[in-house]
Amino acid sequence: MKTKLKYICLSAAAGLTLSLSSCSDFMDLTPEDQYDEATVWSDADLAKTVVNDVYSYVCDIAQEVNPDAWTDDAFFTHVYGCRDINEATVSPSNLGAYDRDDCPFKWSKQYKGIYRANLVLANIDNVPEKTGVDLNILKGETYFLRAYIYTELLRGFGGVPIVDKVYSIEEASALNLPRANVADVMDFILKDIEQATSLLPEQQTGVNLGRATKGAAKALKARLLLHVASPLFADRTVNKLECNQYTGDRQALYQQALDAAKDVINDSNYSLIDCNAGTIKEIAEKFHNIIITNNEETIWSKQYVNKDLNADNWVRNRVALLHGPNGYHNWAGTAPTHDLVMAFETEEGKIPNTLLKPGESTTENPYMNREPRFYATIGYDGAEWGRPRASDGAVFDATPLGNLQFGYYELSEGGNNVNAIYSVDDDNNPIKQEKFNGMVGVDTRMGQIENWNGTYTGYLEKKLIDGSVAANEHNFQTCPMPYIRLAEMYLIAAEACIELNKLDEAVIYIDAIRGRIGRPDTKATLAVRGQTFNQSDLREFLRHERRVELTYEHSRYYDIRRWMIAPEIGNKKLTGVSIVGRLKPGKTASLPYVHDEEVYNYTWTVLNLNYIEKRKWDNKMYFAPIKLEETLRNPAIIQNPYYE
Repeated sequence: MKTKLKYICLSAAAGLTLSLSSCSDFMDLTPEDQYDEATVWSDADLAKTVVNDVYSYVCDIAQEVNPDAWTDDAFFTHVYGCRDINEATVSPSNLGAYDRDDCPFKWSKQYKGIYRANLVLANIDNVPEKTGVDLNILKGETYFLRAYIYTELLRGFGGVPIVDKVYSIEEASALNLPRANVADVMDFILKDIEQATSLLPEQQTGVNLGRATKGAAKALKARLLLHVASPLFADRTVNKLECNQYTGDRQALYQQALDAAKDVINDSNYSLIDCNAGTIKEIAEKFHNIIITNNEETIWSKQYVNKDLNADNWVRNRVALLHGPNGYHNWAGTAPTHDLVMAFETEEGKIPNTLLKPGESTTENPYMNREPRFYATIGYDGAEWGRPRASDGAVFDATPLGNLQFGYYELSEGGNNVNAIYSVDDDNNPIKQEKFNGMVGVDTRMGQIENWNGTYTGYLEKKLIDGSVAANEHNFQTCPMPYIRLAEMYLIAAEACIELNKLDEAVIYIDAIRGRIGRPDTKATLAVRGQTFNQSDLREFLRHERRVELTYEHSRYYDIRRWMIAPEIGNKKLTGVSIVGRLKPGKTASLPYVHDEEVYNYTWTVLNLNYIEKRKWDNKMYFAPIKLEETLRNPAIIQNPYYE
């Protein structure tokens, strides 16, 4: 038997052949050659390509399906199994979107990554030294990556089998490993993080930018500790499986999470960027740049390469194509819900309390006087996208930077008969509608360009997108995508302080996040919202702050579960918005359309999208199901509760 076929890993889906890239670019993982193991482990450059391969098993946020689509924050336009999650119909034999490769805790994919990491750790100490390759750093990166992958598995499933070595065929019986409990998985991850921290450099630069650092390892520690300390793992009413329960001192975990977060906050390699400057729009632009550039808030992010038309699509950052407007020939992917839009506070710090329920309407622009993060995150009707449209789109919108069109607009010249739908019932039967001569926005599902890719919700996300990329280059966005930002460490520190009843200290961390974008301080904002400075109200305040700060950053899905607020969140109706623009008396308009509140009377109505996805919560959804073939292959693996 050849050496390259000697080893197997926990998942039946894991591959056995080492396909390695001979290219020098860190993130260019296109398989070009295959080597047997003896060759790989006799050359440091080849060993490094195996470590590069391990990086590929970490799911970044620039994916078509973002896990926010499984929460109240977003809806996935093309469904792709997301409905199974949101309607709680998933099962071991029907995983829905949990079985997609862009699910950050897909069992088979993640254990394949663990297998690769174990392969590196089993062999790297015997690789000959070579100028230009630091084997100790590669070893540290591998410990970090294994820790990161296990953290994703823990957050998705709870306790999971710990595989810390490469098993040979002769040891196949040992592969019937049971699920370890959450505490043991956490301890295993913490040991890997400790090893990684001792080996990794403070920074990675040049061609190594995007590889793991000490700061990334410390930040992962804070994230992990906060997660396990959370209410879900202490619960015994819903969380009935022993391996998913934490029985240790949660207050001690919160203190450790606080200490770990502060360790990163006090690290001189990182600092919050002060976005305060001039107008709200300018502050929003600065905040947006924090997300799409490498900067002093970036703890760890994925870097992308941009070569030529023959390059692998998945090496490039395609999020502009995946999530952008159909009027730019994009796919609208994971689109914000109206519920998320109304979660962003007003300029004075209030949370909007109107225009929340299906059928509710207003003639006052709901997007005016909102906080900077709203404008950095949400693409809404009339908002600038960032570049002119191609010739087919310019017929309908000729503005220099492209104004998004999600509504029905009356025209005095040109146009067609339009049936404007204001509101519908649960089965999509119109409740209020009217007909007039006009046009339907080019970025809608009734528009003139690829309408099948239009958003249902009337919104698009712009947080992850560089809107200035030329329209014929939407496949080539190269801006980095963060895995971990410094802002998260401040929010972890604040949450831990609240749970430890260190309220004054918690406010220091929250105010740092809010102050750098010109938001009023926490205590003043609590008063504006009619709340008081106590643990309960501050906890609610912090949770809201996490929602709007970390939107689209793989946070909300886990947060609503670990906080055990999912029954409230998961039972919300899916909502979007309908926009109707009627000409004011004496005003005229023709193509191309221009958003103008001096010319149009606009009406915004909350749109019921229940007919697309009838969202409901089931307590089984606190943890994902383990795929049936995994439990059949390994009878020692106990299925998560309520899926038996």
